[in-house]
Amino acid sequence: MLRQEPHRTLVIAALVGVVTAISPFLPQEWMVKLAGGSLAAAAVVAWRLWWAPVAPPEPDAEPFGVPLREVSPGIFVTLGLLVVFFAPTFVFFYDKWTGNVWENGHGLFMPFLMFYLARSALRNDPHPERAESSAWGLLLVVPALILASADHALRTAYFGAVAFVLMLPGLSLLLLGVRRSRRLAMPLLLGLFMIPIPNVMATHLFLKTWTAEMVEPMIRFVGIPVLREDTILILPTETFLVADACSGFSTLYAAVGLSLILARYCRSNWRRLFLILAAWPLALLCNTLRVFLLVVAAHYLGSDLLDTAFHGASGVATFWLVLLALFMAADRQALRAALT
Repeated sequence: MLRQEPHRTLVIAALVGVVTAISPFLPQEWMVKLAGGSLAAAAVVAWRLWWAPVAPPEPDAEPFGVPLREVSPGIFVTLGLLVVFFAPTFVFFYDKWTGNVWENGHGLFMPFLMFYLARSALRNDPHPERAESSAWGLLLVVPALILASADHALRTAYFGAVAFVLMLPGLSLLLLGVRRSRRLAMPLLLGLFMIPIPNVMATHLFLKTWTAEMVEPMIRFVGIPVLREDTILILPTETFLVADACSGFSTLYAAVGLSLILARYCRSNWRRLFLILAAWPLALLCNTLRVFLLVVAAHYLGSDLLDTAFHGASGVATFWLVLLALFMAADRQALRAALT
Protein backbone atom coordinates (compact mmCIF):
# COMPACT_ATOMS: atom_id res chain seq x y z
CA MET A 1 0.00 0.00 0.00
CA LEU A 2 2.87 2.39 0.77
CA ARG A 3 4.41 1.87 -2.67
CA GLN A 4 1.06 2.33 -4.38
CA GLU A 5 -0.08 5.43 -2.44
CA PRO A 6 3.11 6.96 -0.94
CA HIS A 7 1.88 10.54 -0.77
CA ARG A 8 -1.41 9.61 0.90
CA THR A 9 0.38 7.41 3.41
CA LEU A 10 2.86 10.14 4.32
CA VAL A 11 0.08 12.72 4.69
CA ILE A 12 -1.89 10.40 6.98
CA ALA A 13 1.24 9.60 9.00
CA ALA A 14 2.08 13.29 9.40
CA LEU A 15 -1.49 14.09 10.45
CA VAL A 16 -1.55 11.31 13.05
CA GLY A 17 1.83 12.46 14.34
CA VAL A 18 0.64 16.05 14.80
CA VAL A 19 -2.62 15.01 16.48
CA THR A 20 -0.74 12.69 18.83
CA ALA A 21 1.76 15.40 19.69
CA ILE A 22 -0.90 17.96 20.65
CA SER A 23 -3.10 15.44 22.45
CA PRO A 24 -3.22 15.43 26.27
CA PHE A 25 -1.88 11.88 26.37
CA LEU A 26 1.72 13.10 26.22
CA PRO A 27 3.59 15.28 28.74
CA GLN A 28 3.91 18.98 27.96
CA GLU A 29 7.67 18.86 27.29
CA TRP A 30 8.18 19.54 23.58
CA MET A 31 10.88 16.88 23.21
CA VAL A 32 8.52 14.22 24.51
CA LYS A 33 5.74 15.45 22.23
CA LEU A 34 8.11 15.42 19.25
CA ALA A 35 9.23 11.89 20.04
CA GLY A 36 5.68 10.67 20.65
CA GLY A 37 4.38 12.23 17.45
CA SER A 38 7.25 10.75 15.45
CA LEU A 39 6.61 7.29 16.86
CA ALA A 40 2.91 7.58 16.04
CA ALA A 41 3.72 8.62 12.46
CA ALA A 42 6.14 5.71 12.09
CA ALA A 43 3.48 3.36 13.43
CA VAL A 44 1.04 4.56 10.75
CA VAL A 45 3.57 3.86 8.00
CA ALA A 46 4.16 0.38 9.42
CA TRP A 47 0.41 -0.16 9.68
CA ARG A 48 -0.09 0.82 6.05
CA LEU A 49 2.59 -1.65 5.04
CA TRP A 50 0.86 -4.36 7.07
CA TRP A 51 -2.45 -3.40 5.44
CA ALA A 52 -1.07 -3.99 1.93
CA PRO A 53 -2.12 -7.67 1.52
CA VAL A 54 -5.77 -6.60 1.30
CA ALA A 55 -6.70 -5.76 -2.29
CA PRO A 56 -7.00 -1.97 -2.68
CA PRO A 57 -9.71 -0.18 -4.66
CA GLU A 58 -9.20 0.50 -8.33
CA PRO A 59 -6.43 3.06 -8.96
CA ASP A 60 -8.82 5.47 -10.68
CA ALA A 61 -11.43 5.33 -7.92
CA GLU A 62 -12.47 8.72 -6.61
CA PRO A 63 -11.51 9.37 -2.99
CA PHE A 64 -15.14 10.07 -2.04
CA GLY A 65 -16.98 8.18 -4.75
CA VAL A 66 -17.80 11.44 -6.58
CA PRO A 67 -15.27 13.71 -8.35
CA LEU A 68 -14.90 16.88 -6.29
CA ARG A 69 -14.72 18.94 -9.50
CA GLU A 70 -18.36 18.05 -10.14
CA VAL A 71 -19.49 19.51 -6.81
CA SER A 72 -21.24 22.88 -7.11
CA PRO A 73 -19.13 25.84 -5.92
CA GLY A 74 -22.17 27.00 -3.96
CA ILE A 75 -21.85 23.94 -1.75
CA PHE A 76 -18.25 24.79 -0.90
CA VAL A 77 -19.26 28.39 -0.12
CA THR A 78 -22.08 27.19 2.13
CA LEU A 79 -19.80 24.78 3.96
CA GLY A 80 -17.23 27.54 4.38
CA LEU A 81 -19.84 29.82 5.94
CA LEU A 82 -20.87 27.04 8.32
CA VAL A 83 -17.25 26.58 9.36
CA VAL A 84 -17.07 30.29 10.22
CA PHE A 85 -20.43 30.13 12.01
CA PHE A 86 -19.33 27.19 14.16
CA ALA A 87 -15.80 28.54 14.77
CA PRO A 88 -16.49 29.17 18.51
CA THR A 89 -17.68 25.58 18.80
CA PHE A 90 -14.48 24.29 17.21
CA VAL A 91 -12.43 26.32 19.70
CA PHE A 92 -14.53 24.86 22.52
CA PHE A 93 -13.93 21.35 21.19
CA TYR A 94 -10.19 21.88 20.99
CA ASP A 95 -9.95 23.33 24.49
CA LYS A 96 -11.90 20.44 26.00
CA TRP A 97 -10.14 17.74 23.99
CA THR A 98 -6.63 18.95 24.83
CA GLY A 99 -7.22 20.34 28.32
CA ASN A 100 -6.04 17.36 30.36
CA VAL A 101 -5.63 13.62 30.19
CA TRP A 102 -8.62 12.96 32.45
CA GLU A 103 -11.41 14.36 30.28
CA ASN A 104 -12.47 13.78 26.67
CA GLY A 105 -8.96 13.18 25.32
CA HIS A 106 -10.38 10.80 22.74
CA GLY A 107 -12.37 13.63 21.16
CA LEU A 108 -9.32 14.93 19.31
CA PHE A 109 -9.21 11.74 17.26
CA MET A 110 -12.93 11.50 16.52
CA PRO A 111 -13.17 13.90 13.52
CA PHE A 112 -10.35 12.10 11.73
CA LEU A 113 -11.85 8.69 12.48
CA MET A 114 -15.25 9.85 11.25
CA PHE A 115 -13.66 11.23 8.09
CA TYR A 116 -11.84 7.96 7.42
CA LEU A 117 -14.97 5.84 7.93
CA ALA A 118 -17.06 8.18 5.77
CA ARG A 119 -14.48 8.13 3.02
CA SER A 120 -14.37 4.32 3.06
CA ALA A 121 -18.17 4.13 2.87
CA LEU A 122 -18.44 6.60 -0.02
CA ARG A 123 -15.63 5.01 -2.02
CA ASN A 124 -17.57 1.76 -1.96
CA ASP A 125 -20.81 3.40 -3.11
CA PRO A 126 -22.20 1.18 -5.93
CA HIS A 127 -23.90 4.17 -7.62
CA PRO A 128 -21.56 7.16 -7.25
CA GLU A 129 -22.90 8.80 -10.40
CA ARG A 130 -26.35 9.45 -8.91
CA ALA A 131 -27.03 12.98 -7.69
CA GLU A 132 -29.23 12.60 -4.64
CA SER A 133 -30.67 14.93 -2.03
CA SER A 134 -33.34 14.82 0.65
CA ALA A 135 -35.24 17.78 2.05
CA TRP A 136 -35.67 15.82 5.27
CA GLY A 137 -32.26 17.15 6.19
CA LEU A 138 -33.85 20.54 6.86
CA LEU A 139 -35.59 19.01 9.89
CA LEU A 140 -32.14 18.71 11.44
CA VAL A 141 -30.29 21.64 9.89
CA VAL A 142 -32.83 24.33 10.86
CA PRO A 143 -33.06 23.34 14.57
CA ALA A 144 -29.26 23.03 14.65
CA LEU A 145 -28.85 26.58 13.34
CA ILE A 146 -31.41 27.89 15.84
CA LEU A 147 -29.69 26.11 18.72
CA ALA A 148 -26.26 27.34 17.63
CA SER A 149 -27.58 30.90 17.30
CA ALA A 150 -28.98 30.69 20.81
CA ASP A 151 -25.62 29.45 22.01
CA HIS A 152 -23.92 32.53 20.53
CA ALA A 153 -26.13 34.61 22.84
CA LEU A 154 -26.09 32.36 25.90
CA ARG A 155 -22.40 31.38 25.56
CA THR A 156 -22.91 27.93 27.03
CA ALA A 157 -20.71 26.29 24.36
CA TYR A 158 -22.47 22.97 24.97
CA PHE A 159 -25.52 24.02 22.97
CA GLY A 160 -23.21 24.82 20.08
CA ALA A 161 -21.55 21.42 20.38
CA VAL A 162 -24.90 19.62 20.28
CA ALA A 163 -26.00 21.81 17.37
CA PHE A 164 -22.92 20.93 15.35
CA VAL A 165 -23.40 17.20 15.88
CA LEU A 166 -27.09 17.59 14.96
CA MET A 167 -26.09 19.49 11.83
CA LEU A 168 -23.95 16.67 10.41
CA PRO A 169 -26.71 14.15 9.53
CA GLY A 170 -28.86 17.02 8.27
CA LEU A 171 -26.15 18.13 5.86
CA SER A 172 -25.62 14.52 4.82
CA LEU A 173 -29.29 14.18 3.89
CA LEU A 174 -29.33 17.49 2.02
CA LEU A 175 -26.12 16.91 0.07
CA LEU A 176 -25.97 13.13 -0.30
CA GLY A 177 -29.53 11.86 0.05
CA VAL A 178 -31.07 9.14 2.17
CA ARG A 179 -29.27 6.19 0.57
CA ARG A 180 -25.76 7.56 1.06
CA SER A 181 -26.64 8.89 4.51
CA ARG A 182 -27.53 5.35 5.53
CA ARG A 183 -24.05 4.30 4.45
CA LEU A 184 -22.68 7.06 6.67
CA ALA A 185 -24.74 6.06 9.70
CA MET A 186 -21.73 4.88 11.71
CA PRO A 187 -19.46 7.92 11.25
CA LEU A 188 -22.44 10.22 11.84
CA LEU A 189 -23.31 8.35 15.04
CA LEU A 190 -19.74 8.81 16.24
CA GLY A 191 -20.35 12.55 16.16
CA LEU A 192 -22.04 12.12 19.54
CA PHE A 193 -18.68 11.16 21.03
CA MET A 194 -17.18 14.50 20.02
CA ILE A 195 -19.36 16.25 22.61
CA PRO A 196 -17.26 16.89 25.73
CA ILE A 197 -18.94 15.42 28.78
CA PRO A 198 -17.63 16.49 32.22
CA ASN A 199 -16.30 13.79 34.51
CA VAL A 200 -18.94 14.84 37.03
CA MET A 201 -21.21 12.47 35.12
CA ALA A 202 -19.29 9.70 36.86
CA THR A 203 -21.15 10.58 40.05
CA HIS A 204 -24.51 9.98 38.41
CA LEU A 205 -23.29 6.69 36.94
CA PHE A 206 -21.93 5.55 40.34
CA LEU A 207 -18.51 4.89 38.78
CA LYS A 208 -16.63 6.44 41.69
CA THR A 209 -18.61 4.48 44.25
CA TRP A 210 -18.22 1.19 42.41
CA THR A 211 -14.50 1.76 41.99
CA ALA A 212 -14.03 2.47 45.69
CA GLU A 213 -16.15 -0.55 46.66
CA MET A 214 -14.07 -2.87 44.47
CA VAL A 215 -10.72 -1.43 45.55
CA GLU A 216 -11.46 -1.76 49.28
CA PRO A 217 -11.35 -5.60 49.50
CA MET A 218 -8.34 -5.69 47.15
CA ILE A 219 -6.39 -3.47 49.55
CA ARG A 220 -7.38 -5.65 52.49
CA PHE A 221 -6.29 -8.73 50.53
CA VAL A 222 -2.68 -7.47 50.37
CA GLY A 223 -2.66 -6.94 54.14
CA ILE A 224 -3.25 -3.19 54.37
CA PRO A 225 -5.98 -2.06 56.81
CA VAL A 226 -8.50 0.19 55.12
CA LEU A 227 -11.74 1.92 56.02
CA ARG A 228 -14.04 3.17 53.29
CA GLU A 229 -16.48 6.05 53.59
CA ASP A 230 -18.32 6.31 50.29
CA THR A 231 -15.52 7.20 47.84
CA ILE A 232 -12.88 7.92 50.50
CA LEU A 233 -10.34 5.20 51.35
CA ILE A 234 -8.74 5.67 54.77
CA LEU A 235 -5.43 3.86 55.26
CA PRO A 236 -3.14 3.98 58.32
CA THR A 237 -0.75 6.36 56.57
CA GLU A 238 -2.89 8.35 54.15
CA THR A 239 -6.44 9.10 53.08
CA PHE A 240 -7.31 8.75 49.40
CA LEU A 241 -10.29 10.15 47.53
CA VAL A 242 -11.58 8.49 44.38
CA ALA A 243 -12.33 11.74 42.56
CA ASP A 244 -14.24 12.32 39.34
CA ALA A 245 -11.00 12.21 37.36
CA CYS A 246 -10.18 8.79 38.83
CA SER A 247 -13.59 7.30 38.07
CA GLY A 248 -12.64 5.98 34.63
CA PHE A 249 -15.49 7.85 32.96
CA SER A 250 -13.28 9.23 30.19
CA THR A 251 -12.02 5.73 29.39
CA LEU A 252 -15.57 4.37 29.45
CA TYR A 253 -16.77 7.12 27.10
CA ALA A 254 -14.06 6.32 24.56
CA ALA A 255 -14.52 2.56 24.98
CA VAL A 256 -18.24 2.75 24.17
CA GLY A 257 -17.48 4.66 20.98
CA LEU A 258 -14.82 2.19 19.88
CA SER A 259 -17.00 -0.82 20.72
CA LEU A 260 -19.74 0.53 18.43
CA ILE A 261 -17.27 0.90 15.56
CA LEU A 262 -15.81 -2.56 16.03
CA ALA A 263 -19.25 -4.14 16.45
CA ARG A 264 -20.40 -2.56 13.20
CA TYR A 265 -17.77 -4.52 11.28
CA CYS A 266 -18.28 -7.91 12.95
CA ARG A 267 -19.67 -10.82 10.96
CA SER A 268 -20.91 -12.61 14.07
CA ASN A 269 -23.87 -11.23 15.99
CA TRP A 270 -22.57 -12.83 19.18
CA ARG A 271 -19.22 -11.08 18.85
CA ARG A 272 -21.01 -7.84 18.04
CA LEU A 273 -23.10 -8.14 21.22
CA PHE A 274 -20.02 -9.07 23.26
CA LEU A 275 -18.10 -5.99 22.13
CA ILE A 276 -20.95 -3.64 22.94
CA LEU A 277 -21.53 -5.16 26.37
CA ALA A 278 -17.83 -5.49 27.23
CA ALA A 279 -17.01 -1.78 27.15
CA TRP A 280 -18.52 -0.94 30.55
CA PRO A 281 -17.11 -3.81 32.69
CA LEU A 282 -13.74 -3.69 30.93
CA ALA A 283 -13.32 0.03 31.61
CA LEU A 284 -14.48 -0.38 35.21
CA LEU A 285 -12.19 -3.34 35.94
CA CYS A 286 -9.10 -1.77 34.38
CA ASN A 287 -9.68 1.49 36.20
CA THR A 288 -10.22 -0.37 39.47
CA LEU A 289 -6.89 -2.12 39.02
CA ARG A 290 -5.24 1.24 38.29
CA VAL A 291 -6.65 2.86 41.45
CA PHE A 292 -5.64 -0.18 43.52
CA LEU A 293 -2.05 -0.05 42.27
CA LEU A 294 -1.87 3.71 42.82
CA VAL A 295 -3.16 3.47 46.39
CA VAL A 296 -0.81 0.62 47.31
CA ALA A 297 2.16 2.36 45.70
CA ALA A 298 1.33 5.64 47.46
CA HIS A 299 0.95 3.77 50.76
CA TYR A 300 4.48 2.37 50.59
CA LEU A 301 6.24 5.15 48.65
CA GLY A 302 4.38 8.19 49.93
CA SER A 303 1.42 10.18 48.68
CA ASP A 304 3.76 12.54 46.82
CA LEU A 305 3.77 9.87 44.13
CA LEU A 306 0.30 11.04 43.12
CA ASP A 307 1.71 14.47 42.26
CA THR A 308 4.17 13.05 39.74
CA ALA A 309 3.81 12.13 36.07
CA PHE A 310 3.24 8.53 37.16
CA HIS A 311 -0.33 9.39 38.16
CA GLY A 312 -1.23 10.74 34.72
CA ALA A 313 0.71 8.00 32.95
CA SER A 314 -1.36 5.37 34.75
CA GLY A 315 -4.52 6.94 33.34
CA VAL A 316 -3.09 7.00 29.82
CA ALA A 317 -2.00 3.36 30.12
CA THR A 318 -5.45 2.32 31.33
CA PHE A 319 -7.11 4.21 28.48
CA TRP A 320 -5.06 2.50 25.77
CA LEU A 321 -5.19 -0.89 27.49
CA VAL A 322 -8.99 -0.90 27.37
CA LEU A 323 -9.06 0.18 23.72
CA LEU A 324 -6.44 -2.42 22.79
CA ALA A 325 -8.41 -5.17 24.56
CA LEU A 326 -11.54 -4.25 22.60
CA PHE A 327 -9.59 -4.18 19.34
CA MET A 328 -8.11 -7.63 20.02
CA ALA A 329 -11.62 -9.00 20.63
CA ALA A 330 -12.93 -7.55 17.36
CA ASP A 331 -13.31 -9.23 13.98
CA ARG A 332 -10.10 -7.71 12.63
CA GLN A 333 -10.25 -9.55 9.31
CA ALA A 334 -13.70 -8.16 8.53
CA LEU A 335 -12.59 -4.73 9.71
CA ARG A 336 -9.62 -4.72 7.35
CA ALA A 337 -11.74 -5.83 4.42
CA ALA A 338 -14.42 -3.22 5.07
CA LEU A 339 -12.09 -0.25 5.50
CA THR A 340 -9.73 -0.92 2.62
